[in-house]
Amino acid sequence: MELKDIKNIGPVTLDRLNAHHIYTPKDLLLFFPKKYAIYQVDDTHAFSGELLCFRAKVASRPIWIKTRSRSKAFVFYAYVNQIKVKCVIFSGEYLRFKLQVGLPFIGYGKYKEKEKEFSLITVFFEDFTSRIDLDYGLPDIKNKSIQNAIRNVLESGYAIEDELPLEFIVKYRLGSLEEIIRYAHFPKNVMDCERVRRRIRYEDFFWYTLQLEALKSLRGQEGKEPKTFDFLPIQQKISSLPYPLTADQKSVIHECLEDLQSSKIMNRLVQGDVGSGKSIVAFIVAFGAILSGYQVAFMAPTEILAKQHFETAKRLFPNLSIEVLVSSLKQKEKTDILYRLLHGRISLLIGTHALLSDKVLFKELGLVIIDEQHRFGVNQRQTLLKRFKNVDALYLTATPIPRTLGLTSFGDLDLSMIKTMPANRKKVMTQIVSYDELSRLSKTLERHLALGEQIYVVVPLIEESEALDFIDMNQAVEIFKEQLPQAKLGILHGKMKAKDKDEVMTSFKNGTIDCLLSTTVIEVGVDVKNATVMVILDAERYGLSQIHQLRGRVGRGELQAYCYLVTDKAYVKRLDILSQVYDGFTLAEEDFKLRGPGDYLGEAQSGFNSLNFDFDSKDITIWKCALEDSKKYLEEYVQASLVNSKVEEIFSQISYKKTKLN
Repeated sequence: MELKDIKNIGPVTLDRLNAHHIYTPKDLLLFFPKKYAIYQVDDTHAFSGELLCFRAKVASRPIWIKTRSRSKAFVFYAYVNQIKVKCVIFSGEYLRFKLQVGLPFIGYGKYKEKEKEFSLITVFFEDFTSRIDLDYGLPDIKNKSIQNAIRNVLESGYAIEDELPLEFIVKYRLGSLEEIIRYAHFPKNVMDCERVRRRIRYEDFFWYTLQLEALKSLRGQEGKEPKTFDFLPIQQKISSLPYPLTADQKSVIHECLEDLQSSKIMNRLVQGDVGSGKSIVAFIVAFGAILSGYQVAFMAPTEILAKQHFETAKRLFPNLSIEVLVSSLKQKEKTDILYRLLHGRISLLIGTHALLSDKVLFKELGLVIIDEQHRFGVNQRQTLLKRFKNVDALYLTATPIPRTLGLTSFGDLDLSMIKTMPANRKKVMTQIVSYDELSRLSKTLERHLALGEQIYVVVPLIEESEALDFIDMNQAVEIFKEQLPQAKLGILHGKMKAKDKDEVMTSFKNGTIDCLLSTTVIEVGVDVKNATVMVILDAERYGLSQIHQLRGRVGRGELQAYCYLVTDKAYVKRLDILSQVYDGFTLAEEDFKLRGPGDYLGEAQSGFNSLNFDFDSKDITIWKCALEDSKKYLEEYVQASLVNSKVEEIFSQISYKKTKLN
């Protein structure tokens, strides 16, 4: 059977399906909804402030008003639990004629206590207790049309192979693929959606972790010439440092140096909390590679951070040939550096991702270090290793990842952790502040400025958004011009040119700017030892790890640092946790429970993960089961020559030849 043979799929619909990579009946059946909208009427809690459905009756004809974002909002009054209350909804013209006085309806939205009004997302004119609406996320094809086409495929008797091993389907009562397809496209109740959710979650995690286990086994097939060096100069360098290394730093250095001396190519991720001392670890490891006669490339995400690393490296190793390669250099300087690099006259080259350019040629590259690459995906890492074949690679990340997740999501890397903070590192005191308390906070900020200290203010949006009710940069500038009239303000965001961003950051570091209003681009930034205060506006929109990363930008010197989380929400669990917990690894565990694992592979994966379910605590158990099962199955697959088309596809994708696992 082909798609064109299915009833109700004409030439236009066929072209549209093909445009969304749906070419076969199998593709159509496995094209699950992007999300389910589950509506359940709860009249009792209509005024609770929660997003829910409630019954109401129109009390006045609607009028439309023009909002500041130039969109239309319809305003009308309705009786909710016999109370007359204002309702506001952004919608089309049809509501003007549909909302007749006395007409009963079901509203979906939430009550805003401050404004004494309901903010409605949609209204229904048919009565129900509960309903489920599917959204396939295709703007050019109606959801109902897709459902009808899928129904016709199923009624034809068309079936597809269930690639998930039967033993796990039975073990966890996940339901057959045929059942899950019917539940997914034609759910009758919330339980059907939950059945789909369990199977989707498990299958996503199973193939995800199996792919990484296969990738890990691939690493064992390649080797390199072991690096040899004398440990004495390294020990002397460590002893000469103006501060003692922590036990974790020493342990990680030892692991990395062992990797250099091994015949296995080093591919190691060093994860440590903000300020834990990852950079000095990387430089000591780089010293080992240089002592063995090789060159080292050190890549940083921004030019200003690359320059900071260059200054640090020159202080640490004044007798080594070290250069920095960034776009602001004159062409003559770049040409000179590239010439000396090619002829082995530079031992350590520091720069941005420009180091990956084909024009940058090393005489004998032995180690590549990637700084702040917590968003570096598996496929990107593979590209890097192909560019520098048989070269050791060391990655640094300041985003702590729960160990269970880290060992799987970075399955193609060895994992080292720096959990102990340096003895002189102070906690950044964190406090939740409401917008009503902003004037009081401003007085505190003025005192910090009077002492010559500097302030970061994180702003959630660059420009005003109709969809997101958060403060934008223009609003933030107006607020802080009024609240801190003596402050020298600076602005930084991702839409600025790289040169302009570097100039602003340099001005902040030099003290020309004393209050920097920025988006989260400062999450990966330079050390400004004089910056002691971090203010995060609309803090509820960020995850635990991201806020922790942001507050790590202050307190880099000896002064006590502070972080203020500004929100208009009465209670946000994430923020409450942040005000009490300061350990990045503990916070990462909590973030994992609250938000889920995210996409650590670096790009969207094909298959079942089209359902946009929220991650919850039950998924951690599913994750661990899928990890254990995928390892077991891959070993059996290789050793017993099992047959599974999905596994074959994974092997071919990573150019893996079926061999016995190491």
